[in-house]
Amino acid sequence: MAIKGPVGSEKAALLLQQLEIKLEQLRRKFQNYFNGFEKTPPTLEFDALKREFREFGMQQYSTAQARFKAQNLLARWNLLRSTFERDLQRMEEGKFKPNAHHASHSKDLKPTDDLD
Repeated sequence: MAIKGPVGSEKAALLLQQLEIKLEQLRRKFQNYFNGFEKTPPTLEFDALKREFREFGMQQYSTAQARFKAQNLLARWNLLRSTFERDLQRMEEGKFKPNAHHASHSKDLKPTDDLD
């Protein structure tokens, strides 16, 4: 995947499309794992995609549209990566409940005093 120099719009579009597909496949695998359909997390795929996104982040693009799409995909990756890592850690600690993202993460917030 390592491409030297600025990536043209056709190569960039193909590269972005391939990474989007891999990201969606990984998201689904993690979703199956967190919901209890799979017994082991997809760590090999996760690590491979980490490497690909590390290389992807170093690419230069010849068009503003390609740069914009690349930045959006990198932002999506960073959000999903941090969510996966946080949920894996919570699962190891025994604090993770499948399908309870909103309830389990609201415990992280400190209670505030009522202004009544």
